[in-house]
Amino acid sequence: MGELLHVRTTATKEVVDLTDRVQTIVRQAKMKEGLCCLFVSHTTAGLTTGEIGEGTEEDFLQIVEQIIPRIRFRHAHDPSHAWSHMAASLLGPSLAIPVSSGKLALGTWQSVMLVELDGPRERTIHCMLYPERQL
Repeated sequence: MGELLHVRTTATKEVVDLTDRVQTIVRQAKMKEGLCCLFVSHTTAGLTTGEIGEGTEEDFLQIVEQIIPRIRFRHAHDPSHAWSHMAASLLGPSLAIPVSSGKLALGTWQSVMLVELDGPRERTIHCMLYPERQL
C-alpha cells in the first residue's frame, strides 16, 4: 500500500510535523501491526524524528547549521544551495517506523519531522505500509 504526502513549505529552513498525517494513513489502512516506511524524494530536504514544540524545531535547525560548515562548495549547478544538499544527505531521506496496535510506535515526545533546507517548496513524501504478514 502506498500513499503520497504533498507538503508546501513556507520558509527557507523549517521543520514540518508529519506525525498526524502519517498516523491518519496508518489508521485509514486499518493496519494493526507492521512497518511504515517514508521517503522524501528531494535532495534538499530530509526526514527524521524528534521533539516538536517550545522552540525545539529552531534549536534543531541551528544545530544542523553548525554541524555543516559553510565552505567554498564546488557544486557546479548552484553553489548557493550546495549546503542544503549536504545537510539533507546527512539527515537522510527516509524513515522506517514500526506500527503497533494500529499506531506509529513513537516515543512520548517523538514526532515525524520533514526538515526543509531550501524552501519554500512543494515536497513529496512517499509512504509505504507493510503489514506484519508481509514482512
